[in-house]
Amino acid sequence: MKRSKILLILHQSPPLHGAAKVGDIIVSSKKMNNFFDCRFIKIESSKTIKDIGKFNMYKFFLVISLYFRIFFMLAKFRPNKIYFTASIHGAAFFRDLLLSFLWKFYCLINDAQVFYHYHTKGIDNFVSGSKVNLFLTNLFIRNVNVILLSKLLVKDFEKVNAYKKIFTLSNGIESQINEFSLENNIKRKYEELSQIHVLYLSQLTKEKGYDEVLELAKHTSGRNIRYHFAGHWQSPNDEKHFFEFIKNNNLTHDVTYHGYVSGIKKDNLFNKAHLLAYPSRNDAFPLTIIESLSFGVPVIAFNQGSIPIMLDERSGIIEKDLIDFIHGFEKSLMSLINENTAMYCRKRFSKHFTLEKFETNLIGIFHD
Repeated sequence: MKRSKILLILHQSPPLHGAAKVGDIIVSSKKMNNFFDCRFIKIESSKTIKDIGKFNMYKFFLVISLYFRIFFMLAKFRPNKIYFTASIHGAAFFRDLLLSFLWKFYCLINDAQVFYHYHTKGIDNFVSGSKVNLFLTNLFIRNVNVILLSKLLVKDFEKVNAYKKIFTLSNGIESQINEFSLENNIKRKYEELSQIHVLYLSQLTKEKGYDEVLELAKHTSGRNIRYHFAGHWQSPNDEKHFFEFIKNNNLTHDVTYHGYVSGIKKDNLFNKAHLLAYPSRNDAFPLTIIESLSFGVPVIAFNQGSIPIMLDERSGIIEKDLIDFIHGFEKSLMSLINENTAMYCRKRFSKHFTLEKFETNLIGIFHD
């Protein structure tokens, strides 16, 4: 049987962020490459996390290069399906709009389907900003299939109506620890529970909530709780604020900053952690929460995006602001920091968020 040809235009690392992680998973997926004849084009726009959202001439030349790579791949490969990682606003949206005219014209003369995969939220805010934004967004998504991270994000598209169909696709990851090692680690961690370890693992920006976790550390200072921060700085001001806050509030013995971590270093932090603190103010479907569940680590987070679907009352606590976050933390010490909860978190991951489920569901969307 002849395989359908798919052109996938997507983010890949570096730099490493949520959409790039998912792009890496898709590119390396053996299932995808077995089911379809795939070609991949990387969306290159920023060298580092700090460059995201900033304009320079290098990015301009990357857009021109991307435009011609897509043009020639469409002409040569002639795909049946086109997959694109879409942006919702800013300069990236207008770049995507320009690129979209390539496959819109291609689809006029070829029977091809187009899929836009959104890894974030904010369409409603963008189109509510002006009639021009609404018109351009409808133009961009006209006659394409939209892939969202969960049904909670469908309401983001209430004001736009030019798409063909909406699919929902939960993110999934490959577990970095097997069941036997996980069970042994959990037993050891809770048998020797002399100190509670709280992990913050994300970009160190106020939007992601590192300042909320610092306030939490201040609130629990003097208790046997250790806070571990890991991630990139996006601005010198955030880095300065972080270390000044620790100094001014005498938190040197309560807080450890590990820098950016990956691989074994990141796995070790999850293995050590009893709780993930994730008070992000703007997230659609954070992979960090999935990673945490895979290591049997419960989560306390803000009510954002798809998080209410990702967590239930047995695997985490969801709050709306800092005051509730602090109260929720106190509650989590009573209800979540135990061996049974840790094992349940792993079971929830295995049921909903594995790499195999992600691959199977994505292939099903393309077949549909």
